[in-house]
Amino acid sequence: MKLHPECPLTTLGTLLTRFLTEMHRYDGGRTLPIMHAANVTMPQLAVLEFTRTPRTVSAIAVYAGLSRPATSQMLDKLVRRRLIRRSESAQDRRQKMIALTATGEHLLDRIAVARAERFEASLSVLPDDVARRLERTLGAVNAALHDGHLPTATVVEDE
Repeated sequence: MKLHPECPLTTLGTLLTRFLTEMHRYDGGRTLPIMHAANVTMPQLAVLEFTRTPRTVSAIAVYAGLSRPATSQMLDKLVRRRLIRRSESAQDRRQKMIALTATGEHLLDRIAVARAERFEASLSVLPDDVARRLERTLGAVNAALHDGHLPTATVVEDE
C-alpha cells in the first residue's frame, strides 16, 4: 500500500521502518543489557515471545526458519536457562509442547517494560497534537490486528 503515489519509496512498510529506526535512536541501552544478562539472543527472544502460547517443536522451527535439529539445540539452551519447559501434548504423547516458565515470562515482562520506557522517551519529543493522533492511530491498528482483521502468518502445528 503506497501512501504517496508521487514518491514510490514511501510505502507504509518503509514509513514504519523509518519510524522504528528513529525509536531505536533513543534506546539508551535499556533492552540489550537485560538480554545480555539473561544470555539470550534476538532469535531466542523471538522464540520466547512465540511460546507465550505453548507450541510444538515443528511450529517453532517453521516460525524461526530453522531446521528441527537447530531448533532443538536452541530450545535445549532455553530449557537449561529455565526459560521454557518441554512437556508431552495432552492430545498426542509423541508431541513435545514448548511453553514459557515463570522465569521466561518474567524476562519477557522486563524486556516489555524496558521497551515501553524506550518508546516513551522517543515519543516525548512529539508535539502534543501529533502524540494524540499517533495514540489514536496505533490504538486502531492494534485493535484491528488483535481482532484479526489483518492477515497473519500461518504456522503449522503438526510434528
